[in-house]
Amino acid sequence: MAVLKMQKVQILGMRKDLKGILKLIQEKAVMQVEDVQSEVELEAISEENHNTDFQIAELDFAIKFLSDHAPTRKIWEGRPSHTIDAALKKLKCFDHQTIINACKKLEEDIVADQNAQNTLVEEAALLTSWKKLPFDLNIPRETDYIHILIGLVSAGDYEEMKKEICNIGDLNEMHKVNEDGGKVYFTIVIAKSQLDKTKAVLNTYKFQTIELPYFEGTVKDRLKDIKEKLEKIEEKLEKHQKEKIDLAKHSDDLKVVHDVLSWQDEENETRAKLKGGSYSFVIEGWIAKVEIEDLKTSLHKISENVAIENIKAKKGEEAPIKLRNKKVAWPFESVTTLYGFPTASEVDPTPFLASFFIVFFALCLTDSGYGLLLFGSMFLFLKFFKLPEESKGLVKLLMWGGILTMIAGIFFGGYFGMTPEQAPGFLVSDGAFKFQLVNATSGNGPLTFLVLAMVIGIAHVLFGKLIDGWWKMKQGDYLDAVLDSFLWVAYILALLGFGLSSVDMVIPASLSTIFMWLALGGTAAMILTQGRKQETLAGKAIIGVLSLYGLVGYFGDVLSYSRIMALGLGTGIIAFAVNTIAGLAIDLIPYVGFLFAGLVLLVGHLMNLLLSALGAFIHSARLQFVEFFGKFMEGGGLPFKPFKRHCKYITLN
Repeated sequence: MAVLKMQKVQILGMRKDLKGILKLIQEKAVMQVEDVQSEVELEAISEENHNTDFQIAELDFAIKFLSDHAPTRKIWEGRPSHTIDAALKKLKCFDHQTIINACKKLEEDIVADQNAQNTLVEEAALLTSWKKLPFDLNIPRETDYIHILIGLVSAGDYEEMKKEICNIGDLNEMHKVNEDGGKVYFTIVIAKSQLDKTKAVLNTYKFQTIELPYFEGTVKDRLKDIKEKLEKIEEKLEKHQKEKIDLAKHSDDLKVVHDVLSWQDEENETRAKLKGGSYSFVIEGWIAKVEIEDLKTSLHKISENVAIENIKAKKGEEAPIKLRNKKVAWPFESVTTLYGFPTASEVDPTPFLASFFIVFFALCLTDSGYGLLLFGSMFLFLKFFKLPEESKGLVKLLMWGGILTMIAGIFFGGYFGMTPEQAPGFLVSDGAFKFQLVNATSGNGPLTFLVLAMVIGIAHVLFGKLIDGWWKMKQGDYLDAVLDSFLWVAYILALLGFGLSSVDMVIPASLSTIFMWLALGGTAAMILTQGRKQETLAGKAIIGVLSLYGLVGYFGDVLSYSRIMALGLGTGIIAFAVNTIAGLAIDLIPYVGFLFAGLVLLVGHLMNLLLSALGAFIHSARLQFVEFFGKFMEGGGLPFKPFKRHCKYITLN
């Protein structure tokens, strides 16, 4: 339950053992290898990296190209699972390059045929309006004496334009081919001597020139030819699809090879970070101190000529952060890492936030029915779905959240938004829910809920300051722990005690005087100590007085917890509204009203659960990040990135 202490080490060995040692480090995934600027084989390794990267890129292309027809896996099956030996054997035995080349050739053929198809379709669309063209497509459009124009104008302008062109001279001849969509399609044969005058008239009427392609025969002949060619292309495309389906049978094998080559690429990149000579090498990097002995033992099984030496980090170099928590707290690392990582000199907040986070989450939902659904669905996910290891923590966290929500729902009387009159008899006793302590929607219930949220908020904030003091003491900063952490906790508790005793609430009024003197003493202590690090007496006094303004910040922090009450009430109110709408459907819709009611209940409660759970998670996390972490942690640590086998498509047993 801590940030593991990291040690920078050097592994020294003989170059003949390098491959086995790198394989071991990669399998154990316990060391983050640092770049020490290799002086040997760098160019060869760079070339090898380039070749491997190229193969990986080709595999990515082939996998994506075949993805539409690749064998599908059920959602609960997860990624295909393989042992390391089986995956390595697949790389040796499966001729992936032949499949890649076939995919590249097939893609080229498909693209070429699709381009030809598009071109023919566009040509057919152009020629369709010219089926009655009075001459063949291969006739010359221009001779020494005449010029043929083909085009269209607005149907409303055609007759007027025709008169003007005919008035130019007797040698002009127009032929109407088609009329469609408010346009007239026509040809005009013009004597070259009258070409300029004719074009001037055509331009006046916004004549649109059409360039028809040159081919043997009429337009109808060409359309028939296009149809035959399109049919052949369609047959070829169907054949290509069958070939693609056959190739897609190898998709899973391609994915295995992709991941194995990725491991090799990572190994090559790591080799490029090494330093050494022709007979020896040095690997430098970070490893958790608790794992050094185990790695040393494993390395000596490969060779006796290998050693691990502890070295000092370079000036300004930060150790990467590796968290390790017990089984119960581990799922909550998913919350911590959303914020970031603590630095090496800070405490891991995961075990401290766990109990608060789960309680906040439950209070934001406060419905036993929703808690049961959440727990059941997450349990089924863990039981029957093959989830990646990195996803299991979040699922377990939500499962725990479902359990606590069920308990909170019992105390608040939340059962799918039902009233005691609507609920089954085993949940009700004397007109109220069994074991219900607070009715959050009536009487003093909302105020009680708000006070509960505030009390938990105060405890959360003060706990953060106590952690800050405890950690400072562990680091040897006893004075700062007492004056900057514990003093604040005592001061705030004294003020709370004075306030509550003054109104005779929770704390007897007889203790008011005691708390008043404690509060005054705390105020004096704050003024005298909070500016102690300033150099001048005036500076000490000013900072001491200004430190009291920090109470406003604490007050603002506590107010943030009121949203727990708002979210908890919102969940119940929306659930009640869903039930009401379903009841109206039954009353107002004859015969089939119960079907509509069932649909409303199913969709309404499901959406309410999803949105409320999302809101509960986000707000509970926000309370940790802003109100809690800010009291004892800055964050900004660099996550530990071990040299290991990363998988994109498969899962390693």
